[in-house]
Amino acid sequence: MSNKVTAKSAVLWIIKGGLFIVPFIPLYISKVLFFPYITGKAFVFRIVIEIVFAAWVFLAILYKEYRPKKTYLTLALSIFIVVVTLATVFGANSAKSFWSNFERMEGLVSYLHLFAYFLVLTHIFRKSDWHTFLNLFVLAAIYENSYAFLQSIGVLLSPQGGTSRADGTIGNPTYLAAYLIFILSFCFLLWMDAKQKWQKYFYGIMAVWTLITIYFTATRGATLALLGGAMIFVVLYLLLKHSDDQDKAALNKKAILIILAFLVTIPAVTWFLKDTSLIRNNPILNRLTSFSLQERTITSRFTIWSMSFEGFKERPILGWGPSNYDIVFSKYFKAELWQQEPWFDRSHNIVFDWLINAGILGILSYFGIFVAAMFLLWQHFNKKNISLERALLIATFLLVYLAQNFFVFDQIATYIGFFAILAYINSFSVKETTTLSISRERSDWPVVAGILLVPLVSIIYFINVRPLLANLNLLSALAIQGQNIPLAFEKFSKALSYNTLGNQEIREQLIRFAIGAGGIQELGADFRDKMLRKAIEEAEKSVAENPLDPRSYLFLGTIYQKVGLSDQALAVFNKAIELSPQKQQIYFELADVYLQKGDYQNAILALEKSFKLDTEFSSGRINLSAAYILNNQQAESEKLLKEGFGAVDVADQILAQAYSRVKNYNRLVGVWGAFVKKNPDNLEYRKNLAGAYLSAGNKTAAIGTIQEAIQINPSFKAEGEAYIQQIKSEK
Repeated sequence: MSNKVTAKSAVLWIIKGGLFIVPFIPLYISKVLFFPYITGKAFVFRIVIEIVFAAWVFLAILYKEYRPKKTYLTLALSIFIVVVTLATVFGANSAKSFWSNFERMEGLVSYLHLFAYFLVLTHIFRKSDWHTFLNLFVLAAIYENSYAFLQSIGVLLSPQGGTSRADGTIGNPTYLAAYLIFILSFCFLLWMDAKQKWQKYFYGIMAVWTLITIYFTATRGATLALLGGAMIFVVLYLLLKHSDDQDKAALNKKAILIILAFLVTIPAVTWFLKDTSLIRNNPILNRLTSFSLQERTITSRFTIWSMSFEGFKERPILGWGPSNYDIVFSKYFKAELWQQEPWFDRSHNIVFDWLINAGILGILSYFGIFVAAMFLLWQHFNKKNISLERALLIATFLLVYLAQNFFVFDQIATYIGFFAILAYINSFSVKETTTLSISRERSDWPVVAGILLVPLVSIIYFINVRPLLANLNLLSALAIQGQNIPLAFEKFSKALSYNTLGNQEIREQLIRFAIGAGGIQELGADFRDKMLRKAIEEAEKSVAENPLDPRSYLFLGTIYQKVGLSDQALAVFNKAIELSPQKQQIYFELADVYLQKGDYQNAILALEKSFKLDTEFSSGRINLSAAYILNNQQAESEKLLKEGFGAVDVADQILAQAYSRVKNYNRLVGVWGAFVKKNPDNLEYRKNLAGAYLSAGNKTAAIGTIQEAIQINPSFKAEGEAYIQQIKSEK
């Protein structure tokens, strides 16, 4: 055997071995990385793809049969990558568009890896390889479904799903459902290929089990998309299926009609019974049937989509660049969204996401991928390369995936499944154009391998190793910040020294850390000064790198305020308001600086602006009331509280602090009394109420409150009696 043949065989084994790892990547949870459900999977995927892509390039250089083939789908994906690259270069923040962040691990760098994944799968795998590859996804699903099942019965925790929704190793119920859509499609594809009964049973059971797991995620988008997809499949099958055997065709159509009736009847009956105790007492069925256009989550989505459309109109051609949605969200933020998360980085709709990511060219190129895939499926069906059932099945699952993406967005697990199925479709076209001729042998393969090794090592280091080290140091800092502050600061500094993926997230964590530790006198003045200066320096860098993002200004203003640079903080917060004029949180921060300076009038002006943006926001009402209290405008405060809460005594820490500051102890008694009324068993509330009575000069009430606390909590008896004796002894 020649060296070249040996090299070819070895490289093929490397490529296939690497690709056979990919189906198991969604199972990986890294407990040593920041965002453990996302970062570990992404880093493993990237390293594997970088290696197999370099190996494929090696084969493509030496062997004609492995060189890229022109297909409609390859062309569509190439156009998509070009558009995303242009959007990255000309976007609002090119660095963020390229790298994304630890929370998402997306950006241009991920799309390039996914395209490489598609190319390698397309040009390396043959029929037997695809059979093995899809089977590995199904094997991985055994673990995934088992993990989700254990969550559903309470054996394992579901971090984001709570007690009623499984989120598996994906870390989010919605993402898990989207990922399992592809597992379901692979089960059906393998079921079609199965030759033996036990195989049919196995893939059928896995399909049913996967559907059950999707049910346990209680994800409405995926559930509705699957129901709609099943109906589309049935209808198209009835329209397109022709058979020479009329009796068999009639029997098949009768069976299909029964399935269609089942698909329509079961959801309809469930919806009809949605107000019964049977459905209401089941948290999953209750969630699946509680869809309403008046629901807060739904109404907020419409608001966010309208904001996204405004952002699209501002940059219609190439958008703002990938991973820059947070700029649009802040700029066009509507005050009514105070009930939702304060910082959205996605519109939760694939159309608006790509309109913002890459403009009209981005959305056209994205949908162009689906058009090309459907065209190839139709083409292969007409050429008898694949059966009608297979073509319809793949097309249906692509539509199901696309439909559920109108309410969610992608992450690494779904991307792995999506690009795998695209490559599977594309492999039929490549097989048609692949030459069976053997390339002329060459003896220079070691030179080619050596040349490719240099960029491969460099890419692995800069794309993965440095970000990994930054991430590891960040998580290490967060883990020890409560025990060893100097070492934690060293870890934060080390993480930032790599100057790579995740810089903004590391800086935000450093600023929070520095603000918390900056007031600890035991640390020493020099160290605290060094730590706070570093935090300010990094916050200023973040503003310089993200000049359109008010979030960066908020962190900078907060650290300025912490060190007493009030004027600089005011300037920064005012700039943040220019960038996001309806963001109430920024007005709160601005008012805090004015209050710190003793400028109550300007604090009230800022809080009145915030309150008028949406008077339903209770925090806005409380903050303005507190400012009125500090400015001796008690009547205005009481009027505001009565209008919003129906009482002047409201259980809120901000009000308690305000009354303590102006020494209005009678009102302070009312606030802590409201706390006790709200939670009678809370010992701390009763102790604070006793303290308020004592400050108001009412020793009898203070003693009575402590005695009540002792009755409710007998373990407090010794401490409580000591307090009583202390109160009695004071003159």
